[in-house]
Amino acid sequence: MISGYPRFPSLFPGETLVLHVSTSSPRFRVDFYRQGATLQRMTGTNPQAKDGLAVPDGPPDVDWGWPGYHFAIPAEWPSGIYLAVLIEIAGDGSETMPDTATTFGTSAKALFVLRHRGPVAAGTPLYKVSWATFAAYNGTGYGSLYTEAVWSREQPHPGFKVTWRRPGCGTGGTVMPGDSEDFYDTASRRQTFEHWDAPFVRWLEATEFAPHYCSDWDLHRDMALLQPYSLLLSTGHDEYWSDAMRAALDAHVARGGNISFFSGNISGYRIHFTDDDTAFTCAKAVPAMKDPDRWTADTWSEINPECRITGVASAFGGGWWDGKRQTLGYTVQHATHWIYAGTGLVDGAVFGDDDDFPLIGYEVDGAAFRYRNGLAIATGEMGTPRDFTILGIAELGDGWVASHPRAAATMGLYVSPQGGIVFQGATTDWPILAPRNTHVATITRNVVDRLRWPSARLLGPLPARAGRMLAAMGETVSFHLDTGKLGAADEVTCEWEVAGAHVVEASGVSLRVQLPDTAALVTVTGFAIKAGQRIGFGCRSFMPMTADEALKLDMLINLREMVLAGEPANPLVNPSFDPLDRGWLIFSIRVPWIRERAERLQAAAARLMRTGRGRDG
Repeated sequence: MISGYPRFPSLFPGETLVLHVSTSSPRFRVDFYRQGATLQRMTGTNPQAKDGLAVPDGPPDVDWGWPGYHFAIPAEWPSGIYLAVLIEIAGDGSETMPDTATTFGTSAKALFVLRHRGPVAAGTPLYKVSWATFAAYNGTGYGSLYTEAVWSREQPHPGFKVTWRRPGCGTGGTVMPGDSEDFYDTASRRQTFEHWDAPFVRWLEATEFAPHYCSDWDLHRDMALLQPYSLLLSTGHDEYWSDAMRAALDAHVARGGNISFFSGNISGYRIHFTDDDTAFTCAKAVPAMKDPDRWTADTWSEINPECRITGVASAFGGGWWDGKRQTLGYTVQHATHWIYAGTGLVDGAVFGDDDDFPLIGYEVDGAAFRYRNGLAIATGEMGTPRDFTILGIAELGDGWVASHPRAAATMGLYVSPQGGIVFQGATTDWPILAPRNTHVATITRNVVDRLRWPSARLLGPLPARAGRMLAAMGETVSFHLDTGKLGAADEVTCEWEVAGAHVVEASGVSLRVQLPDTAALVTVTGFAIKAGQRIGFGCRSFMPMTADEALKLDMLINLREMVLAGEPANPLVNPSFDPLDRGWLIFSIRVPWIRERAERLQAAAARLMRTGRGRDG
């Protein structure tokens, strides 16, 4: 019997890997493999056998302290996910070779990440391995963060505690009690790299994208990690985030970075790294009233809702954890959007409803929504960005453990104020379907191929309405791509794509379009071009207002401006103040202000009444 674990989840080429190993055999050796389009054996390390030592298993929350063996990693090895295969050598020299066709295994294997060193080529995505989720579910040493969890009262962050300095993180280890097999794929267990990540990595590595790799641990420790990259990929089950991880992603999006979440149950729990960042705690239980130690339950939705960065949350989704689940796919909205390019899908079509392996599950996230003109529109509840555009929806039926009366998986995207685009697949099983479903594969390719380039702010529709980039059906409006950070104005041109509207005129980085006369989503996208090459990408999706909605907006804006005549901090009307005591606010300079807005209000009300729709609210 042989098992092992890396001292650190990741390292750079040219550094020394420390593997901690315990074996009942007198000697052992190690082969190394990289997960590319296939699991490829690597050469260049010292193949010399090592003397083995048998050491007992430790607890799940403390560094096991097994003997460490050093392996020099060749400087030429590329960034990637690597597997150390531990081969036992008996006294007679015979070897016991584990299965080398898969990264999954309950023993004899250890997973680690090799990061990229040096300049980052434009268009290279960064793939983040959900190492914290692997550790949280690993039952090796008796407990995980679930069944048989070990509670720590260590300050300042009490909670259930696990260390990743034990075997099984990412490869499998001991399956925690009660964790059922995946009905659709029993070859590997959930919460391992092989189950969700490996299919997607094989697919990515077979394309032209060639991502670099990192772990949660790297994101937690290195705030500069994301700066050279335009796109971060989150896949599978990205459930556990520390404060530093969240801050790094928030900063990335705030400066215009892009994220693609091909994942589900994202950022459900907050964790706190401890023991020199080799373990972490998570308070999944609240303290008793008389408990002398006080803490806050580590649920991101209660602290800083994950919707603000991800667009979705498990609070509006659900899960189906055991057996064959309801076969669901996404119902298409806005089929002319660029994510659907090349799929042949039309509005109302469903994709991913594969009975052999359905796209929706085993855990999904959603955005709160309402139907407007027949389309599901995000309401912005719990911090979801108001411009989160739902492009596919799957309402959960009977049998799902739903977190909301109207639970649904919502695929879509939003754009940050600086132009960063966050795509949301909202289901854990997206990366499994990418290599096996042509629609999912095409959408994934479209997303990665665009978001891997630097973002460019797309401003519009313009001119602004009441200080907002809004427009009504049938209007002719303008857009322009802000290419200031990409190059001089005379060096950069733009290629435009418009979905749902008619192009009137395109001139360089400026565009004029006529909006449709019917209720429909509109998407305008622009590629920044320099010296014949794409160097940036901007996008804006919105639903034009109806004429009635535009008039009602004008009425509300004018009512507000009448009340806030000149000083928002001291409005004319306040229900807690007697109007007899507010007369001093109506002084001469404000009267023309109020009159002007009253005239606008009267005109808007008259137009609304003529439509016949303003009388019944």
